[in-house]
Amino acid sequence: MKKLPILLAGMTLIGSAQATVYQFDFTAKIQEMVEFSPQTFNGGPVASSNLSGSTVSVGDSLTGHFSYDTATGVFSQFGGGTMYAAPAAQNSLDVSIGGASIGLSGATYSSTNVQVANNAAALGGADSFGIANVSANAYASQMMAVSFFDRSGLALSASTMPGRLDFANFGQSSFYYTYSSSATHAMMGANGALTSVTVTQVPTTPVPEPETYAMLLAGLAALSWKARRR
Repeated sequence: MKKLPILLAGMTLIGSAQATVYQFDFTAKIQEMVEFSPQTFNGGPVASSNLSGSTVSVGDSLTGHFSYDTATGVFSQFGGGTMYAAPAAQNSLDVSIGGASIGLSGATYSSTNVQVANNAAALGGADSFGIANVSANAYASQMMAVSFFDRSGLALSASTMPGRLDFANFGQSSFYYTYSSSATHAMMGANGALTSVTVTQVPTTPVPEPETYAMLLAGLAALSWKARRR
């Protein structure tokens, strides 16, 4: 029975070498937009905006790509939901309109976070999954987000980072975009519904790293040495 802990240690090392990143493509359509100026206190619904430097309009079709890394560490927890964020994590969200990215150029700050909520009290027992990118440069800050919502609370079984997530289990999906000028603080916001989500890469079982093989062999050698001693 004393051999078991050593063998399990080797097996644990194999598991720890696995990094799982899931990737998806999606399309969406903008349904509503607003603009607001804190300097004049004017604002409201608009059909189009060029505040960000490129024209964004109600009815525009979006194409995007997002990925999430199941090894991302926990950043915070609240209301039955968990937010995952880490600088080195392979989480990403990119969106284009008419082939042109709406991401900020020359961003001095950029962070992509994942939020998972299972039977969240703040959502009335519903489930949700979301991924958001927040970025800023010398001229503006912006946020892009994709979220999925299941009122029944059956889409997820835990608030851990999900593997092989089936978005067909969610009854509602949304895209959000906000842009704010650093000089005037004028803001525009847009939201809409996703029209498709497609899996573009599902990881296969990863090959253990060389260091993992070395540690496993060391464990097996120790087992063999103990057996000879007997």
